[in-house]
This record gives sequence, structure tokens and C-alpha cells, in this order.
Amino acid sequence: MRIALGNGSLASYPPGGGHWSWFLQYPLGLRALGHQVFWLELLKSSGERARDLVLIRDFFARIRAYDLDDCCALLLLENPDLQDLDRAEPFGMSREAISRRIADADLLWSLSCAVREPLLSRFRRRVLIDTDPGHLQVSALSWDLGITHHDAFFTVGTKIHDPDCEVPTLGVRWRPFLPFVYLPLWERSPSPPASAPITSITQWTWEELPYAGRLLSASKRAAYLRYIRLPRLSGRAFELAANIGADDPAQDRATLRACGWTIAEPHAVVATPEAYRDYIRRSRAEIMCPKPIYRELRTGWFSDRSACYLASGRPVIAEETGFSEHVASGRGLISFTDMAGALEAVREIDADYAAHSSAARSLACEFFDSAKCLRAMLDASG
Repeated sequence: MRIALGNGSLASYPPGGGHWSWFLQYPLGLRALGHQVFWLELLKSSGERARDLVLIRDFFARIRAYDLDDCCALLLLENPDLQDLDRAEPFGMSREAISRRIADADLLWSLSCAVREPLLSRFRRRVLIDTDPGHLQVSALSWDLGITHHDAFFTVGTKIHDPDCEVPTLGVRWRPFLPFVYLPLWERSPSPPASAPITSITQWTWEELPYAGRLLSASKRAAYLRYIRLPRLSGRAFELAANIGADDPAQDRATLRACGWTIAEPHAVVATPEAYRDYIRRSRAEIMCPKPIYRELRTGWFSDRSACYLASGRPVIAEETGFSEHVASGRGLISFTDMAGALEAVREIDADYAAHSSAARSLACEFFDSAKCLRAMLDASG
């Protein structure tokens, strides 16, 4: 098949090694299955020509390392909400070549509503890939995200349409999928020393969304502060690579450190996909705290980052969103709902680390293998 991937978040964020790693699973996984990939990256102009050109140069340099530059084009846009191929400035391919690739594509996978009209209508079949369940749908109640301009709809909210899931479905049928890992890029590595920290990598967001008469938190800050006492209570090392920012108005760094957390700057330690992989391999396990909106709406969300920890043979301790109804937990992956459960999960992993490490890799191969997941998604794309 000829598959177009539409994205609008990588060229503008060069130090986001984890974000880059998430997206690379798509073209690498599809190419390994024998499909032809056309990657269309969209970049909003900063208004500074020199800055835009540096971002574009660095973008193509990075994807060249994965031999993807020959199948990728970038459109520089003045207004990302009005995407007109004739007005956008093309890079990597000529405008005519981009137009031919679009016309030849069997389908478009648009990541997080990245591709908008009138560009969207140029594609023969349009599939929306939602990686932010609950957040996307609640936002769409207030803003026009062009959701209904697609022909099929996928979400990593594995419980959407379940009776206990409160995510508004917006009148469309969502097909759940699990975040996947291109396993050749994530081989199991030797176990780190017992003193290695339990870690995670996160954006330190604060956002709230109104929905059904209440405010829903989409804040990773709120997610981790619920478990701020975990290092002290467990007596072991924890580290967050958290993008808290220079201002830190609430003095969160000091508060976290006082409770036993080590804080790393993600733009320093995981600024590339390669550094991201190395950071995960140096970790003992992951502590995954989801946005509260994922938990409160019972979305069944599971982290693509956690899937990478599992593939590396690193156990994951994950706060429950309903994902355990679709992914086996208890060995390698342990879910929790409160502090007592998190502490018990830490103790279980430390008591038999070798077994949990082996189980983590097995879970990645069983549930998160890109070859399996992508085949299922293509079958369901129509």
C-alpha cells in the first residue's frame, strides 16, 4: 500500500527525543512491512526566515539518519488552520511531486488532526489517529478540529465506547489500538544495577478542560504530585526527566527534590531518539502517571513511552486508566490506583527483578509489536 503520514509536531520541536521516537515507529514499522510511506510534515512559520530554515535543515538531517529523507516532504505554512498546498512553501520535494504523492496515496493517517482543509480533501481516504483520548474529544466540543472530515477514526483510548468510559464519541465510531514499538529499534538490553532509579519522562503541563459541569485536569504536574512521597516511602531512587521550565512559579523542582526525586532536564538528557533510548536503558523501571483526564474518564490509555520501557526489558509501574482490561498486568507491567498500590508494585519488582524484566519484553512482543499492530490498523482502515 501507499500510505501517507501527516504530522505537525516534529520539525518545530527538535529537542523532543521522546516525541520523535514515538512518531518514528510509524514510518519504520510500515516500511518493514513492505509498504510505501510518504511522510508529510507541516511546520507553522515562526515569522523569522532564518529560524524556520534552521528548523527545516535540522529536521531533514535527523530523518536522514533513518533513511527516511527520500520519502518525506515538509510544508512551511503561514496558517496551519488553512492548509493550501498552492500557498505553502515546499521542502524536500517539489510542489508537483508532493501533489503526485498525495494523489497516489491509498490512505492518509493524520496524527492528532495535523492535516486540515483544504489539504485534507486532496487525499482519497482519510484516517484520524488520536493519541490523546479524552483530551482531543473534549476539546473538539469547543473547537472545530475537522474531525468529521475523516473517513475512519482510531484512538489509543482502548475503552472508548465501553459503558464506563465517559469520553464523548462525537457521533463517530472510534477503533481502539495500542501504541506500538518497532522492535528492531528497541532490543532488550542488559539489566542496570539495582541502584539505578525508577524513572519517567514527561512534559510538566498545567491544563484544565471544562466538561459536563466539572473541570478535568490534563496536567502531568497534577499526575505526578499525587505520588510525590513515593521515593521517601519506598526508600529507593526515583528520577523525573520533566520539562518544568525555567520559571517554575510553584517551585516544583524544590518540592520534588525535598521528597526524594532527582530532576533531570529532558532537553539535555533525551534530546534525540538515540538519547531517549539510552535513558530508558539506564533506568531500572518506569513510574507512569497519566494525565488525570485519562484516569477520570476511564479512557484505557496506555503510554507509547511505557511500551518502549517494556521493549527494553524495563518493568513499568502504571497508574490505572482501564488499560489492564486489554493488556495483561501483574508481571513486567503492574497497575496501581493509589499510593499503597504503587508502593506494593515497587516492592514486587525489586523482589524478583529478573522475572519482571523478562516479562516486560514478552509483553512488548505480545501486545505492542509494530508488525502486529500496524497490520491490524491497516485492515481496519478500509
